[in-house]
Amino acid sequence: MVKKSLVFAFLLLFWVTLGDHRALYCASEHTTVLAEVNGKKIDERAIQDRIKAIHRYKPPTEGGAGSINVLGLLEQMIDEGLIVQDAYRVELDRDPDFEKKLESYIKSQSVIRLRKEEVLDKIDIREEDLLDYFKKHYEKDGPAPEGQFEKRKMKIRKKLKKEREKELSDNFVAMLREQADIWIDRDLFDLLDPEKHYAGNGSVVARVNGQPIPLDDMVHDMRGAFQKRARMYSRLETNSEQKKMREALKQQVLDGLITYKLVEQEALRRNYIKDPPFMDIITKRKQGLLINEFKEKIIYPLAIPTKKELTRYYQKHIDDFRKGYEVWFREMIFQVREDAEKALKELKEGANFEYLAARVSERWGPKGARVWLSADRFPPGIRKELNRLEVGQISAVLADGRHYKIIKLKGKRGGEPEEFSRVARRLKKIVAQQKFNTVLSDYLAKLRKRSNIKINKKALKRIEENYRTEPTEEAETTD
Repeated sequence: MVKKSLVFAFLLLFWVTLGDHRALYCASEHTTVLAEVNGKKIDERAIQDRIKAIHRYKPPTEGGAGSINVLGLLEQMIDEGLIVQDAYRVELDRDPDFEKKLESYIKSQSVIRLRKEEVLDKIDIREEDLLDYFKKHYEKDGPAPEGQFEKRKMKIRKKLKKEREKELSDNFVAMLREQADIWIDRDLFDLLDPEKHYAGNGSVVARVNGQPIPLDDMVHDMRGAFQKRARMYSRLETNSEQKKMREALKQQVLDGLITYKLVEQEALRRNYIKDPPFMDIITKRKQGLLINEFKEKIIYPLAIPTKKELTRYYQKHIDDFRKGYEVWFREMIFQVREDAEKALKELKEGANFEYLAARVSERWGPKGARVWLSADRFPPGIRKELNRLEVGQISAVLADGRHYKIIKLKGKRGGEPEEFSRVARRLKKIVAQQKFNTVLSDYLAKLRKRSNIKINKKALKRIEENYRTEPTEEAETTD
């Protein structure tokens, strides 16, 4: 059950049939087609979007995104297209797990759309509003010093926007409630205790316009809310005070579930799925989910390593499993996790570590630096990540005091080898990842062999010239 602490923290719980819309990318009549994968088109706009996503930090005055292998990106998009087509062939789009994931995404996008229509688009903070607030709160005892209004203006705007947002949200929900037919099983509701376990058995605690709110949902949210406030309840001196707080909590949870259902119904009534831009968002996400589902359901089972493969890897890479070893590494350092996450996403999409570090990291070692440090000197979280990494690999975002880091391991040396049994789980992850990549590569090679793939050489060359790369002759091409 999704947390619903704010009136607009709701999800749209409905399913929509996406039909047979199976094109990898819909090429607009105004954009050049760069490639076709079994008749499905990849257009210029799609690869431009991919390039922007990889190096969004690159200043436009430096001539684009730097040295980018445009053909390599196009080949990657062709592979994705092949996977999507094969996923449809084996009907992964009809798998219950996939349907739930896509449904969840539709819910979140519907929430965004409804909130934009009913709240964000209706917020209008004028200059006179800012000035009125400033006079009321900062000039009660006389005129403020010169320049104070401009200094406070941004803070005032944020505060007024937040207030207006809450007002619009509350009014919208109140309007829905006023028009709704809400029934509550008061006998069942009064019996509920946040500290007790219940088996729902299909029971219904309320109905909103005829649609049920299951007891299971009520119990789940009620227990979660109570656990968060248990400490506060323990400070209350009398049983009557505790009982009063519990009853208020129960009512708050039920109100949240009713609001959730009301907004869900309103979003369904508006039928956003008929709007082409909304449908484009869902279709693109569907393709991404199909790629992930294909890798999870088709490729991963073929990549589970055997005991023999684990032993062979352990013996061949024994130096990677030493205790008290030293490491040589490069790192990016950030003040804000969000900035680190953005950089990591770019690295996963193919950005060069050193190139990106020089532009976005607050500080990092010079290119020629080669300093070996004992892994034991690092905090447990970073040391655990260093144990996991192989030479050349990049870490996740790591918290280190008040900073966030991304580490690229350049080397490992020294230490005594750990026993096979102690590193078995780590071995499985390493070997499984390597085997996964091999299996996926072989599978894609087979798909390519039986597919009709064409690349528009003339259009590709024009794009490559913009990013200082040279086209290759490896793929079948056509003007």
